[in-house]
Order: sequence, then structure tokens, then C-alpha cells
Amino acid sequence: MALSTPSLLSCRSVCLLNPIRFAPSTRRFGARPFRWNPCRPNRKFFSVMASESEVFTSPEIAKSFDFASEERIYSWWEAQGYFKPSFDRGADPFVIPMPPPNVTGSLHMGHAMFVTLEDIMVRYNRMKGRPTLWIPGTDHAGIATQLVVEKMLASEGIKRAELGREEFTKRVWEWKEKYGGTITNQIRRLGASCDWTREHFTLDEQLSREHYWYNIKSGREPSHFRQFGSCSVVTIRFTKIDSVIALALAVVLALWMEALTSSCVLATRSTIEECRNDEAVVEAFVRLHEKGLIYQGSYMVNWSPNLQTAVSDLEVEYSEEPGTLFYIKYRVAGGSRDDFLTIATTRPETLFGDTAIAVNPEDERYAKYIGRQAIVPLTFGRHVPIIADRYVDKEFGTGVLKISPGHDHNDYHIARKLGLPILNVMNKDGTLNEVAGLYCGLDRFEARKKVWSDLEEVGLAVKKESHVLRVPRSQRGGEVIEPLVSKQWFVTMEPLAEKALHAVEKGQLTILPERFEKTYNHWLTNIKDWCISRQLWWGHRIPVWYIVGKDCEEEYIVARSAEEALLKAHEKYGKSVEIYQDPDVLDTWFSSALWPFSTLGWPDVCAEDFKKFYPTTILETGHDILFFWVARMVMMGIEFTGNAPFSYVYLHGLIRDSQGRKMSKTLGNVVDPIDTIKEYGTDALRFTLSLGTAGQDLNLSTERLISNKALTNKLWNAGKFILQNLPNRSDVSAWEQLLAYKFDTEETLLELPLPECWVVSELHELIDIVTTSYDKFFFGDAGREIYDFFWGDFADWYIEASKTRFYHSWSNSVASVAQGVLLYVFENILILLHPFMPFVTEELWQIRAIRNARAEYSVEPAKRISASIVASTDVLDYISSEKQVLALLSRLDLQHVHFVESPPDNAKQSVHLVAGEGLEAYIPLADMVDISAELQRLSKRLSKMQSEYDALVARLNSPSFIEKAPEEVVRGVREKASNAEEKITLTKNRLAFLQSTVSSSV
Repeated sequence: MALSTPSLLSCRSVCLLNPIRFAPSTRRFGARPFRWNPCRPNRKFFSVMASESEVFTSPEIAKSFDFASEERIYSWWEAQGYFKPSFDRGADPFVIPMPPPNVTGSLHMGHAMFVTLEDIMVRYNRMKGRPTLWIPGTDHAGIATQLVVEKMLASEGIKRAELGREEFTKRVWEWKEKYGGTITNQIRRLGASCDWTREHFTLDEQLSREHYWYNIKSGREPSHFRQFGSCSVVTIRFTKIDSVIALALAVVLALWMEALTSSCVLATRSTIEECRNDEAVVEAFVRLHEKGLIYQGSYMVNWSPNLQTAVSDLEVEYSEEPGTLFYIKYRVAGGSRDDFLTIATTRPETLFGDTAIAVNPEDERYAKYIGRQAIVPLTFGRHVPIIADRYVDKEFGTGVLKISPGHDHNDYHIARKLGLPILNVMNKDGTLNEVAGLYCGLDRFEARKKVWSDLEEVGLAVKKESHVLRVPRSQRGGEVIEPLVSKQWFVTMEPLAEKALHAVEKGQLTILPERFEKTYNHWLTNIKDWCISRQLWWGHRIPVWYIVGKDCEEEYIVARSAEEALLKAHEKYGKSVEIYQDPDVLDTWFSSALWPFSTLGWPDVCAEDFKKFYPTTILETGHDILFFWVARMVMMGIEFTGNAPFSYVYLHGLIRDSQGRKMSKTLGNVVDPIDTIKEYGTDALRFTLSLGTAGQDLNLSTERLISNKALTNKLWNAGKFILQNLPNRSDVSAWEQLLAYKFDTEETLLELPLPECWVVSELHELIDIVTTSYDKFFFGDAGREIYDFFWGDFADWYIEASKTRFYHSWSNSVASVAQGVLLYVFENILILLHPFMPFVTEELWQIRAIRNARAEYSVEPAKRISASIVASTDVLDYISSEKQVLALLSRLDLQHVHFVESPPDNAKQSVHLVAGEGLEAYIPLADMVDISAELQRLSKRLSKMQSEYDALVARLNSPSFIEKAPEEVVRGVREKASNAEEKITLTKNRLAFLQSTVSSSV
């Protein structure tokens, strides 16, 4: 048995009670139903925590939890098969597809975030008894992987073109087999409890299943075939079956069909055509094309000259960089020397592609030129029209815009709208082509310098000035991306987007946090067609074949295999034709869009996993890929299966450094999760990452990691204390009595002494709160509630109280009850905390008002202080019997703890604490601290804090700091100032209180 398995949770009613708030005569009890069962697990499952076990280490023999044991525990989980879904309880399955990281990737904090959150969901639902499936896998990452292998080959002096496509692809597979497991091993290191027996790769055999299709045609529709549709062709597919057997079965079906139709006058002999479906991705392409949703055309794309391929918007990163704004004269045709328009451009090399000059129709400066012609510089007199368009910003530059539709996204859309021609002046490698005339062959950046130099020579260069540019760079190669018109394959998105919008509108899909619905709706409402082709060798080859000697744009065949394509070509063009496949591959995001259902067996809708686990339950990922991946999965899922691929989308934020800055190699603030794990442990890292709020960025600080590492140690020490105070293993009768205790009914709670009754009641309330938080995906809230209860209520209070049962001559029965409560509460803490901190809880499973006042006034831990407890008579009668417990917990002087019904005479010189309704405490300040010394200490501290605060305010009041400093730095200073102001207020209040006590005592 392990915490990783189900069977711990079921519906049960438990009582809630906070005895400190009610006197015995007025206390009310009420049962409340819980979804989490704070039950006693079978003691046999604790056998594995014995010291002789090779897997687990007992707290009795280890000083602290050893992080090195995490990998050993994980291997044990996996070997036991705990990560596989179990249908023993017959509940609805909980299914989550893992966002597949790039096969080239190495673990970063973004991965650690999604693994942590998804594993929390998975472990929680598995412990509830739901059949739970977390589908792992990696993405073939077309551009990134090809780039990595090309660099590797280059180090050997080999170019991709020299190898040829087949040999290069072979080398990539070899690289993948050698290095591709790095990221998945690192994900294991984080404790991911996914079913690795179902691991997928977007190019592996499981997503490239071979199918055999047979079209059995008849002259008319036999009545027995009406269930297959209204057409006269019945399509049968055989999956995972020998081709000979498939052919034999198809023949039998054809003969059966012929027999059924033999009595019909118009019946003709049936024929069989064999074809193959190579992969789920190909099936999706074919179906979309058959519906008219995939087309080929020349449109504006993001082009990477170095990679020689189109790239998606997601693979383009914009950076602000220093650049130049060039001012150029365009003479007006037929005008005088004074008739010219000055344009401002950052890319003078594209002027050879100008097809118009545009001004704003309301700009009076240029109204007289609208409708005339301008002469494009350095083109030997080529004319372009001067047009009016409201898109032109009168305030930018000179208010005159050159329209270069072949090299600017905005210009392209204007040209499409107005019907302007589109000129491309650039080759695929970033050099200028023949349209540029004398500049043909020059690199685009070299051409920029040359063009400006020549413009100066002919007197058409007005001036140039510094200008900050928003430069699009390739995420993979770092080069400047070129907007370029290129022939590509596209998906028509509008009809798909309409269904995806409807899914959210009708509540079939819920996006968390809810505010991201607006982002989702905005993107889908304004969606553009999707460029799905990439000019690469590594990836899913586009299932399109062309006819040798025919126009590629007019004559092509879409098929599921080369065999089917050739068969179609023979039918249409004759037996002598030859075909060749499109050299491009599909965008990686195309296969990723099919991930939730292709990993479960689609297009075989009869596959067991597809029937059991689709649609999935939830998709968890970063909010930054809501458009590029999540929305596309929703569209494809609805299109191909009729259902949204998941019911919920949970979006997390980015991980930033302690100052709120984005982690980057440039800033040198990247934190390696593996290094973090080695220093603080996996559990501490996971707990730290889990405490964020959905959709919001999380600042990762060393202080938080240290604090949560301390939580691991605190858990370990609590387990050690409990084990040391349990009965000897050979004491059978003591263990029988211990295991017979039940703490989940009203009667059993009423029989417990005050400390035990209180801690069990608090536990039951915690279970209710945490379960609600888990079910609402409020993981940060759940983690904080567990932390506060364990550290404050259990470790600092009840464990201390229980020591009075063991060390101060209490009866054996009272000690036995304390043992039972310790075990019961601690076991349930481990259950609640396990999804967050699986390793230390697994290891252990196999086995503060007055105090806060002491801390505030820096009271020495060993110092005993007096106190007056004020309450009504019935409450005093109830709690006075626990005087020894109270004294031990609060380090009070047992001889000077007084129970009274009214405030003491020295109340004004005491710290006043309200423990609950009708229960107060007065602690003489003189017992706790030297008031004179404390006044001096606080005054000195206040002076220092005020100086620090004034410095922060001065920075914030400085215009140069606000204008020049990065936004995250300014935000960090504001937060520090706010915190400092709050601390100053608290210190002033404490000083005022101390000064008042001095005054009242005079």
C-alpha cells in the first residue's frame, strides 16, 4: 500500500467541534458530510517502513529525510504499477493529457510548474478512488530538433543537403534515441505519477498506426447496409491486423454484399480497392481537405532565412532594439522639383517592392497629390499610385507610408483590401532577387547600407535618425524574421473557431481562471487562417502528391499513403503517370492539436482507451499558449470527435525570479530545477510552486524554498516523535487498543480530553476546507491551510501537549488516547499533503496566540512567565483541568497561572490576548521583557526602517527612475515600499503600547 494508490477516500460524515469556543453546558455538535475520508488505513501497509526495507527509511533511524531516496521511492511506485488507471471502484475516470515538452528540451521551471500542478490533480483524484490516467509524451519539435542535429552534423563538417533527406532523417532518429529521454527522466525526477506505459511521441509508431482500408462498391445501396450511411460505397477499416487477413476479410464482406444485392435487377459485381492510413495526423489532414478546409496558396508568412522555413507566430519573439529611421524623397510624377513626398522607413531595401504611396485622406498637407503617381527611387522611373487610406498615422514620421505588400504584414493586408499588386524583392535566403535590379544578390542588411548610400548620392536621402525598433526574431535561431509571401498550405479556421466559441458559451468547456475566456473569445473571433506547412525534413510529411509534368497548384492528390495516391492518379490520369510527394512537413502544432485524442487511439474510435478515457477531464498548461495550442485542440477535438477534448482548461502563470523579472540567460537569473532539487528536495520545490494563484505569475525566491525545506524537516521530526512514542511492536494488546480508537463520530469526540478533542475537530474542519479547495482547483489555498494546521496546530501545539501525557505521570489510558490521536491526525495530514509533497509523505506513511506574543517580544524560549486566564465559570471549570498542558505549551510558570472571571489589577501593564469568544489571557509585560531596553531597541529599529523607507520613496518620486527602469524593477520597489510602510506602522503601534504601560505604572 502507498499513498500513490486509491482506497483511502470515501464519503463519510464526521463531526466538527471547536471545544475552546463552547462550555460543556452550551456546546453544540453537528455532523457534516465530507468527501474526504479521514480513515485509519490497514496497519499491514506500514510494514514497508521498517528499517530493514530496501525502499524506505524510518524516521527512527534517520536524522532527516534524505533527498537521495526520492528516486528510489519513485522507482518503487513505478514498479508497483501505481500510476496505471484502476477501475476497481467503477467511478468516472479522471484524465489529463500532459503538454508534451520538446524532445530537445531540458527541464526548466515552466516544466516544473506544470508537472507539480498536474501531479497534484492526478494524485488527489487517484486517492479518491477515481480511475486516473495522466498521459505523458514528448513533441518531435520540428524546427528545434532539426536545428540541433544540423549543428551536430556541422561540427563534423557535414551539411544536411549532402546527406539527403532519408539519411538525414535517419540521423535525427538516432539522435532522438540517444538524447530524447533526457526530458522525460527529469520529469520523473519531479515525481510525475503519469502512466509511462502509455508514453507517446508525436512521431512514434503509436501515432503512426498502420490501417487497411477497403472500399466495397455496389451498383445500388442494399437495405442491410443502411446503418453505414446513404451512399453506395461501404468503407471498412482494419486496425493492427495482418494485411493478408485484412484482405481476406474484405473479400468475404464483398461477397456477402454481392449476395445481399443479387436479387436486385440493377446489382453489379462489387470491386475492392486497398489503401492504407499511415498515421492519425495524415487522417486529420485528409478529412479537413475533403471538407474544403485545407487549401494551398501564396500568402504572407513569417520566414526564417537561416532555417529556410516558415515559422509560426509562437516561434517569433519581438525585442526592442536600437535602429534607424530613414527619410527618403519620392518625387511626384509630372511635378516640379518641389513636388515630392518624404517617407520615413526602417527598411529602405524593400522600396523595390513598393506598389503604392499612402497618405491619410484627412491630411491636408498631401490632399493635392492623392490620385497622382510617385516615382520609386533607384528603379529607373517606376511609377506607383498615391492613394488615401485611414490606416496611415498622420503623426508617425512624415505621415506618408510606402506600401510594400511583399514584406510587411500590414502593407500586405492593405494591398489585399485595395487590390494592389504584390512584389517580392527577396530570395528565401535573405538576399535580394532580380526585382531589386542592380542590388540583386546582396544580403538584406548589406543592401540596406548600399541603398542609403546611393540615395545620398542622388540627392533623395533626406536624413536618418535613431529609432527604437520592435524586431521579430526566430525563437530557435535568433535571426531576424522576414515577412515574406510564400506558397504554403493553410487551414480555413473560421468554421472551426465558431464551434470552439460555442463550446465555452454553452458551458461544455470551462476556462480557469475565468478572465481568460475573454482572451480566448477575442482570438477565435478574430482568427486568421493557419499556415500549417514547414520547409523541413523532420516531421509529418504533408500527404499531398503531385503529377510529374503538371502544374503543382492545379493538379495534386491528397491521399492517406503513396499507394492510395498512385491508385487515384492512375484512375484520373492513366496508368503511365508518375507522382512525387510534397517535400514539406506539417507544423508541429498540427500534430499537437490532435494530442488529447490521438494518444488514446483516434482515428480508431473503437480503441479501448478512446472509449474509456475520451473526452479527457482537464488540460493544464501555461496561459501563454492559450491560442497556439489550447484553442486548436478544442477546434480539432470538436471537428473530429464531436466533443470538446476536455471539460476544463486550467492556466498557470510564468515563473519569475525573486524580483519579479522574467528568467533569462541574459539576466543570469535562470534557476535550474534539478539543482534546486539537489539542494532543497523535490517536495520543497513542488510545495513552493504550488502556492501561486491560477493564471498569475509566481516570484520564486530562495527564502520560500528554505522555508518549505524546513517544512519537510518538520514533518520528518513529527513522524520521528510519533514513532518513538508508539507502543512496542511486541505489545499486541497495546496495538489492538490503539487501532480500536475511532475519532469520527460525535460520541467519540465528546469522550476525548480537551487537547485531543480540539485537534481532531480542527482536523475535520481542515479536511472539509482542503477538499473544497482541491475540487475548485484552489491548490494554493489548500497548501496554505494544510501548512498552517500542521505547523501551528499540530506540531507546535498538540505534539507539545501530548508530551504531558507521556512524560508527566499520566495514566496509561490517557497516554494511549494521545497515541491514537497523534497517529490519526498525522496520517490524515500525510494524506492531505501527499499530492503536494509525495516523497516525504510516502516515506512517513510507511510508518499560536500566547506563543506568538512571546515571539513578538523576543522572550527567551526557556523563560517561564505568569498569566491570568479570564473566562466565565463554566469555561474555567472546563479548561482548568488542562492547566498543565496550557503551561507546557505556552512556557508558563505553572505556579503562577491564575484562572479568574475578571481582568487582573495589572491588566494595563499586560499583553492582552483574545483566544476565543469568552476566553482571554493577560500576560504581565514585565515578565516578558525589559521595557526600557525594548523601547530603545524598537526606537533604533524604527529609525533604520524609516531611512530605508525614505530611500525607496525617493526612488519612486524620481521621474528618471520611473521612466528608465524596467517595469518589473519599478514594481519591485513599490512592493518593498509598501511592506516597509506596514512594518513602520506596526513598530510605531508597539512603541506606543510600551510607552503607555510605562506611563500607567508611574
